[in-house]
Amino acid sequence: MKKSKLMEIINEEIEGIVEASMSRKFKKATEALYDVQLKQQQLRKKFVAEKDPVKREKLKKELITMHKVVQKVQSSFNAALMQEPAGELEELDVRKVHGDRRIDNPDTGNAVKLRTALKAPKDSQVYKIAKGMYDRLAETMSEAELLEKIVFYRDKKGKLRRFDNRK
Repeated sequence: MKKSKLMEIINEEIEGIVEASMSRKFKKATEALYDVQLKQQQLRKKFVAEKDPVKREKLKKELITMHKVVQKVQSSFNAALMQEPAGELEELDVRKVHGDRRIDNPDTGNAVKLRTALKAPKDSQVYKIAKGMYDRLAETMSEAELLEKIVFYRDKKGKLRRFDNRK
């Protein structure tokens, strides 16, 4: 095998590895989200286990402040996530999954499928209702699917690692 051909193969493999790896910003955001959610979970356990009303009230206030911190970290995680290349993550096709859902057509009074309502004229009332439902489903389901596809774990040294079952 020629040296140039070997170098070409090596470069292709390196590009594949770099493409599949996470960016430094995304790793930091993921670790921060994991740590904050873990602290929140521990605080919830303490709150549920506590019997003294004074201590419960104190823990309740701590939970409220922790929730605000979690929201900030989640927003930074989402910002980092949007900058990541999509890779193998697939977009949800809402029409295929939820297309059989029924919507009441205000003009006719009949129930129509979501996929049919999305084909209606854009200025019609049923289209506006269907578009709103479509947007909500696309948002919630794409995030849920995304979280199903990304799984992390802590190694022996405590670092956050990506569990990847691809070969």
